[in-house]
Order: sequence, then structure tokens, then C-alpha cells
Amino acid sequence: MKRLLLTILSLCGMYSYAQYGFGGFGNNENLNSYPSKKDINYAGDGKSYHAMDVYYPKEAKDSYPVIIHIYGSAWSSNNGKGGADLGTVGKAAVEAGYIFVTPNHRSNSDAQWPGQINDIKAVARYLRGNAEELKVDTSFIAISGFSSGGHLATMMGTSRNVEKEYTVGSATMDIEGSIGNFTEFSSSVDAVCDWSGPVILDKVNCGNAMDLNSFIAPLFGNCSASQCPDKYALATAVTFIDPSDPPYMIVHGSADPIVAQCQSEMLYDELKKGGVECEYIPTGGQHGVSGDKCPDMISFFNKAREKKAESIHTSIDNINTLKTGIYLDENKIFLANNGRQSFSLMIVTGSVVCQGVADDSGIDISHLPSGIYILRLENEAVFKFSK
Repeated sequence: MKRLLLTILSLCGMYSYAQYGFGGFGNNENLNSYPSKKDINYAGDGKSYHAMDVYYPKEAKDSYPVIIHIYGSAWSSNNGKGGADLGTVGKAAVEAGYIFVTPNHRSNSDAQWPGQINDIKAVARYLRGNAEELKVDTSFIAISGFSSGGHLATMMGTSRNVEKEYTVGSATMDIEGSIGNFTEFSSSVDAVCDWSGPVILDKVNCGNAMDLNSFIAPLFGNCSASQCPDKYALATAVTFIDPSDPPYMIVHGSADPIVAQCQSEMLYDELKKGGVECEYIPTGGQHGVSGDKCPDMISFFNKAREKKAESIHTSIDNINTLKTGIYLDENKIFLANNGRQSFSLMIVTGSVVCQGVADDSGIDISHLPSGIYILRLENEAVFKFSK
């Protein structure tokens, strides 16, 4: 009887963690006093698991930088946006002048991996595709996530240059996906904050915290890490690390009973080894967003934003010089020599937003949000311009 009782209590505890934490023991007070747009369907399919909420600072502006924050749920919830650390990360974001975006995503019972990261990438593309309507400053979109949401946030950072199918061993996956109606836009992010995330899935039992494999295996059709190592690698941020990845901030408590702190230590070591800028803030806390570390997150994002702005400013040629090679009006680019040339149009991170053949009719840029772009022609001429 005692053994049966202990088993029942253990299962109840795991259910509780999946429902509320592994997700959020953070402050979940609401943001009702802030302007918002809720239940926006970023996939265009009417599904509640593809809905997101957008919160705005009280100070009215034409556009704002963005923080996307992903709730934690052990990948088990498809409707956690209303409890996504609103009183901690959310409040810090809007008070610092950022749009705060909380998306739902498919759970481990709705879709196998990479369905979850496909959803979050669709969120980033939707924000860029609707930048004017949502008042998004596309020059800076950061991402944050708690617990399993931290796992997705770390994946967004290192996979931002992965645009096609990616293969590890015998497994091939489409990490980008084609969710939604804005696939021509980039899903890249400019900075990452990971709160207590289980980020290296084949080593989740590196410490003395909870055994998470019963939550992770459903992402891979109930296949274990030993049975499907290649699939697990395709769901782990360290697989995709390269020096061009955005800066990372990692926060994790040493008393975390759910996700072992060694997860964050391993991620930090791998990022540093790969040449990625990274800050690691170990705390003495348990599993949850540390409200007193939210100012550190804002400072980190502000620093990343300023650094990117400086980089853009120093790399852009004088617009008058550019006009000797291309002519710009509000909605089109014209080549000075009026010849036909293949072109690629990219954002400053290098992600292609459109490509084709330019002729006398010009290149239509009416669909692009305000920002800095790079035009590369087949004759290897490169132009940077602002819209």
C-alpha cells in the first residue's frame, strides 16, 4: 500500500509540474492595465494553439522593439500564453519600452518535433510580416523562455541561419517549417534569454533533478535518446552553434528540483566554445523566473540592441552614394543601368526575404516593413539601404 501511495503521489507531482511549472512558478499577475491585442492567430488556421497575445508599453510610439516570451509546460501545454510569466518578464518588458509577445505552441501530444520550433519561428515571421499593423521595430526582436520555453528560445537563437532541411546522421528535419502566410520573412532573433531550460535533451539527467524523459520522449514518438540520438541532436541548440549566433543570457538556480543547473552550465560552455557571446547568471533559487533578475535581462537586451544599432550605423554607406547604383522610391528599387539581373534582398543578418529578376519595372518592396536591407545583384554588386 505504501509503495502504491508513493507512486500515486509521484505521478501527481509530475502532473502538477507539467501543468503549472516546468512552466511557471513565476509571478503571473496580469497585464490588463497595458494596451494589448489578444488571440492573434499567427498561423492563419484558426487553431487556439496557434494564438498569441501582444502587450504594449503605455507610452504611445510608432514602433517598439520586441521580446517574445515562451511559457514553460514540459512541452505538454498548447494554451499557456495567459500564464507566461506576465508579472515578471512581461511587466519588465513593457515597462522598459518593449512589445511583449506570448505565443501558444503545439504540445508534445499535438505534434512531434520539430512542430514546436516551427510554431515559434512562424511567430517571428508573423511579427515581421505585420510590422506596420503591430508597430514592430523589426531591427530588434529578442526571445526569452522559461523551462521548456527556454529550450525553444535557445533553439531559436542557434538555428536562425538554418533555412533548409538539416541532417544529423540518419535523421533529417525541417527546422524552419512553413507554418503561416509569411514564409518570405525571416524568423531570426537578435538576442536570447534562457530561464532554467532543459536545453541538452540527451543529457537531461546530468544532475539530481527530476527525470524528464517521460516529457521529452513524446516529442520523438516515444523514442528515447539512446534509441534516436540523431533526432535528439536536431532538438538541441548546441548542434547548430556558429559564431554568428545572437548573444545569450542564461539564468538558472542551483536549488532547481526539476531541471538540473548543469543543463545551463553545459549550454554556456558550448556557446563560449563556439564563439557566441554569452552571459551566465547562476542563482541559489529553485525552478522559476527570478523576478530580481528581470532587470538584468532588460539590461542585456538593451545592450544587444545598442550593439546591433551601432553595427548597422557603421556599415551603411551614405544613401546619396547608393543612388549612383540604385534608385529608391517609397515602394520600388530601380537599377541605374536598367538591365535585367538576378537579385537577392536580405535583412542585415543575411536572411533572404525575397529574390528574383530585376528589370525595368523595378523591384517591389512595398510589402517590406521599415528597416535596413541589403540588395545583392548577380554581378556581385552589393547595396545597403533603408526603407
